[in-house]
Formats: sequence, structure tokens, C-alpha cells
Amino acid sequence: MDTGELTGVVIAASLAVLSFGVARFAVRYFARRRAAREPASTEATQSRQVRRASKRRKR
Repeated sequence: MDTGELTGVVIAASLAVLSFGVARFAVRYFARRRAAREPASTEATQSRQVRRASKRRKR
């Protein structure tokens, strides 16, 4: 195997690992944001009575 071929394989492998890491980080980041936003949106659509009852249950 030539040095040029070996260099290309190493570069391709490192780019694949790097892109996998970036994609995994992005998926976790957006999932965390979505999970943080959902309770607020469901609470906004509930009546005050339901919100107070759920707060009492959480205590």
C-alpha cells in the first residue's frame, strides 16, 4: 500500500469518526431541547385547575 493510499484511508476514517461524533452530539442536543420545551407547551394548554392539581400530586 502506498503512503498516499494509507494517508487517504486514515483521513477518511478520521472524518467518518468526526462526523459520527458531531451527529451524535447534535441529536442529543436537539432531543434535550425538545424534551425541555414539551412540558411547557402542555402546561400552557391546561386549565389552571389541572395545573394546580398536578403540582399537588408532584409534592
